[in-house]
Amino acid sequence: MLAEKEPLKQVEKEESEEEEELDPWTLYLYSIKSPATKEKYLLRLKKFLDYHNFQGTLEDKARAFARKGKVDSIWAFNVLLKFIQFQKERFNHKEITAGTIRNYVKSIKLFCAMSDITINWDKITRGLINDV
Repeated sequence: MLAEKEPLKQVEKEESEEEEELDPWTLYLYSIKSPATKEKYLLRLKKFLDYHNFQGTLEDKARAFARKGKVDSIWAFNVLLKFIQFQKERFNHKEITAGTIRNYVKSIKLFCAMSDITINWDKITRGLINDV
């Protein structure tokens, strides 16, 4: 009977290790199929995380945002809204286009979805600038 339990414990240990590896960062990378899209999405996510002064590598910053955002979705919403408002100011100064802002939102929205961070995206997209 003891011999039967040992392999079961090993399988459970391997499964828990696999679950730990499926963190938000890994899921985000997995969800982006095209190498060109991945490059652009990572650049946009980096700019978002840098804007809010997260420390460490891009992976560390993303995981820190995911951890805190999962626990406090209001904080995550406010952080995102401040960033989008900053981008809208850049648009008003003709530094970027409305499409660029939408591309930021797409990248961050995918990361939040892969991280299970609940954001009311209707409130975010409602204030976006329409392409003319």
